[in-house]
Amino acid sequence: MEKKLEIHTPSIQTFLNHAYPLAILEKEEKFLGWFYTNYTQLYTFNNRKNPIEDFKIDFFSHNGKYPNIPFLEYSNINKNTIHTLNKDILDIVIENIDLNYYVEVGIDEYYWSNKLSYMKEHFHHDNLIYGYNKKESILYYLGYNKERVFGQYSVTFSEFILSFTENAESTIKFIRNFTPELTSSTTRYVYHTNFDFDVHIFKLYLEDYLDSRNSFLSHKGTKDSVFGLAVYDELLLKFSEDIKISKDLRFYRIIWEHKNVMNRRIAYLKEKEYLSADDYEKLSKQSTSLCNECLLLKNLSMKYILTENPKIFSTILAKLKEIKYLEELLIINLLLAIT
Repeated sequence: MEKKLEIHTPSIQTFLNHAYPLAILEKEEKFLGWFYTNYTQLYTFNNRKNPIEDFKIDFFSHNGKYPNIPFLEYSNINKNTIHTLNKDILDIVIENIDLNYYVEVGIDEYYWSNKLSYMKEHFHHDNLIYGYNKKESILYYLGYNKERVFGQYSVTFSEFILSFTENAESTIKFIRNFTPELTSSTTRYVYHTNFDFDVHIFKLYLEDYLDSRNSFLSHKGTKDSVFGLAVYDELLLKFSEDIKISKDLRFYRIIWEHKNVMNRRIAYLKEKEYLSADDYEKLSKQSTSLCNECLLLKNLSMKYILTENPKIFSTILAKLKEIKYLEELLIINLLLAIT
């Protein structure tokens, strides 16, 4: 009558293309080496349909904006194919959860009563379904609620069916965590990349970050993308060109999440003996302080969005410059300390 697949609160929530895979994988010890190697770089990019207003900062990946994470197996089916199966969409979702597949659905949140756009506007958005309860006629999902708080919630069967069937752009993706198969000694996936933490690649990424270099020749972001520490200067420039951009909370949140990932990474480096006890203590203190400054920046941005107080905006500009300086010091010290 009920089944829930394992899910956790991810360390990155600003963009769902990171949040959903991390919610599935982040508690896997064998995933952390790959994660802490690769989730290092930041970059800026523009939506080519709206390059002025739709400007973003995100983690940078070797294979583009929506990276494939090697620990997950994906299967996509479009709405036209689903029609040929002659099955109810709810049955398809439940059957796949029983097969231990998470189900990422692109639906119209106009029909979900726990969403901000409920009965107000049609809004296509992705949500990750990880369980069901037949007795209560609900699906369990990971995503945002009407208060814009990311977490684990539920939607009724009837609301889900409407949101999928009434939306011409509905999508469905089945996701399986195959980490145990991928990393076992008897795996059939014998020709795969090394998924352990790679300290040499990580140090290269840190140097790229310091020098604001693109880490990947195969992917260049958008035409005007900048990388690493240069994202702070680019953000300040964008604010000066269009102050409306400064009211996008996602900038401040992704910067804060980036520093939290670094803070956890430093603890991981100590655990794996890449840092001495003395170096770890100094770096951890420095990193925690930086996280706190970024949290303060995020909170200031929320206050500014509500009040539009120019003094708060001036504080935000000064805080961004301070954070850039503090992060540069942290990365230099980390590069010197890693053995």
